[in-house]
Amino acid sequence: MRLTHHKDATKSRLEGLHNLSLFSHCSQKQLEYVDSRTDQVAVPAGEVLIHEGRLNHTFFLLLDGGVEITRAGKPVATLGPGDFFGEISMVDRGLATATVTTLTNGRLFVMSHMQFRDAIKASEPLMVKVLMAMGERLREDAQARG
Repeated sequence: MRLTHHKDATKSRLEGLHNLSLFSHCSQKQLEYVDSRTDQVAVPAGEVLIHEGRLNHTFFLLLDGGVEITRAGKPVATLGPGDFFGEISMVDRGLATATVTTLTNGRLFVMSHMQFRDAIKASEPLMVKVLMAMGERLREDAQARG
């Protein structure tokens, strides 16, 4: 078994962040800042990450694996590597608008509300991307509902 040096692990995390479309515009310094505010976690298939109608205090960035989004028990979307979710609760601090469950084993970057707030305050382009994605998702949801 080969142990990864801390410097190698940090480089790998920064590359992982840069490869996510949400962070592709970020400078090295911005990536380092975001990285200092994220944790990487492994999750098993079948794990409920967000419960519809409950408070959610976490923003998720999917590195590997897939998740299913449901509303009122009905599937509405499937997300994969590079996608993110939980942003609506980060912005409005309200109840989760959907349930998110892992379909496969996966790896995610996660941020608490405070970590998320610090990251978007530090990067206006990041804040704009998150808000645009949130608006797009809300618009798609409104169209789907009728």
